[in-house]
Amino acid sequence: MKNSQISDRIKRLAAMMTLLEENPFKIRNFENAARIVRDHNEDMGVLVDEDRLKDVPGVGKTLAYVIMYYAKAGTVGLEQELKAQLPEGLPDLLDLPDLGMKKVQSLWQDYEITNLEALKKACEANTLADMKGFGAKLQVKLMNAISFQEKHARDFYLDTALFVAQEWMDRLKPLKGITRIELTGKLRRGDKLIQSCEFLIEADASELIAELNDQFDCGLSDSEPLIIKDKSGLPIHFWVCKPEAFAAEQLIRTGGEVYSEKLLDRFGDDAESAIKSLARVQGSPSEKELCKSIDIQWIEPELRDVYNQYPEDFELIAQEHIKGAFHAHSTWSDGRNSLEEMAQASRDLGYQYLGISEHSQAAYYANGLKPDRVKAQWDRIDELNDQSKDFHIFKGIEADILSDGSLDYDEELLAGFDFVIASIHSHFHLDPVKQTDRIVRALQSPFTTILGHPTGRMLMARPGYNPDLTTLIDVAAENDKLIEINTTPKRLDLDWTYLEYAKGKGLKISIDPDAHSIRGLQTIHLGVLLARKGGFTSSEVLNTLDVVEMKKYLQDRRVR
Repeated sequence: MKNSQISDRIKRLAAMMTLLEENPFKIRNFENAARIVRDHNEDMGVLVDEDRLKDVPGVGKTLAYVIMYYAKAGTVGLEQELKAQLPEGLPDLLDLPDLGMKKVQSLWQDYEITNLEALKKACEANTLADMKGFGAKLQVKLMNAISFQEKHARDFYLDTALFVAQEWMDRLKPLKGITRIELTGKLRRGDKLIQSCEFLIEADASELIAELNDQFDCGLSDSEPLIIKDKSGLPIHFWVCKPEAFAAEQLIRTGGEVYSEKLLDRFGDDAESAIKSLARVQGSPSEKELCKSIDIQWIEPELRDVYNQYPEDFELIAQEHIKGAFHAHSTWSDGRNSLEEMAQASRDLGYQYLGISEHSQAAYYANGLKPDRVKAQWDRIDELNDQSKDFHIFKGIEADILSDGSLDYDEELLAGFDFVIASIHSHFHLDPVKQTDRIVRALQSPFTTILGHPTGRMLMARPGYNPDLTTLIDVAAENDKLIEINTTPKRLDLDWTYLEYAKGKGLKISIDPDAHSIRGLQTIHLGVLLARKGGFTSSEVLNTLDVVEMKKYLQDRRVR
């Protein structure tokens, strides 16, 4: 399990203890442990393997035991014990927005509503509208939230799926019966949400089943695909084939809406059989060779949801092209590591610069910076830059877009930043036209450099504030602004479905981690995947500039 998953599970343990009104001190320990795990820079599974959990401050014997079992087994006995004392499904109600602990306890103890299905029925019957402490407005919000949650019941975050895939790749590679193994399907193409982790395996199926059952006690029998459920809950699919069929299977299983349409146009409804037959005739071609033989251009897997062809002389953006990171927070606002630690972590990742962007003063709940603190941070950044000749910190801000579309702070202060990320953190519920107009005004500001998380969505949690994205892309391109791909795994916003349009308009993007910790800096690869889906090259991405180029670029943009 990833640290974020373990953290969520420990947080759920604390919530169940709270529902059961257990010892507050014990509950606080578990809540603190969830934060420790979430923010720790090293993988918990590695710490368990190397017997170093005891070295993590704040983790005692009980919590080390819990972390160990989650990291290695995906569950712990304590979770089952707590669940057994609660009505089935009650903790799931805590995942709904606007339902805090007291309201969930009230639903349980006062109204005997203990799971999502019962809550949904109460909303549909208009019962919640008349219940004390709830009301009609909350009833509507909860109905929408339940529908949204049902829509994503089978979804997993991209970073979780990639982590699980790597774990299984490491387990499978040593198996004697496997001669070749690759990712396939949606995960090979890259997408914001994943429903299964699919592998294409070159092996004898019966021998592989025997070896998998022996090694992992998974009780597999002959089926297509072979399916195992990972401890995270993510289904693992194994497509098994002979060497001569590997290329055809990879082409078919990788899929991609637009690319698959071209295969159907070429071969009709029997495309799968036709492609496999051609591969058998040719022997053991590579996927590229197979595509060439059927007169279809081979393109990178990530492109196949959007393109059926792509210029062969264009090189897609890759992780090694990234030279630095923008959109990062430190303890000056609501980050969990100091400015110095964030800079050092960026340097350790091989970056040449970090664009620090604390929250602005309107985000008081996030310890947003008032003007005097902005200037104090500038002084500290100057000191750090004077001490380092091979790394640079750019002075930025994540300025709130206010309700009228203006930016937080006055013009004199805004003009002092190297860059400004304009973002919405309030008034989410304006109608789409007003919300779009608000963001358009922010994009037209001479001080705006980058539009941050343009829809405000939180994947599997909330749908966002629904602006007209094509209008925002048009305005950004016309005004020489950038839009970020926010690489926080629960955001991945701008969505890849708008990237082809953005590219066509000549819009440049910035791939930004929105990091609130050292660990948060390590998500840029997710944005690279999505930028590749949109067909972006390194020249179309801001943070592929080296530090000298970036200094000149930002200096040229600054408002005098």
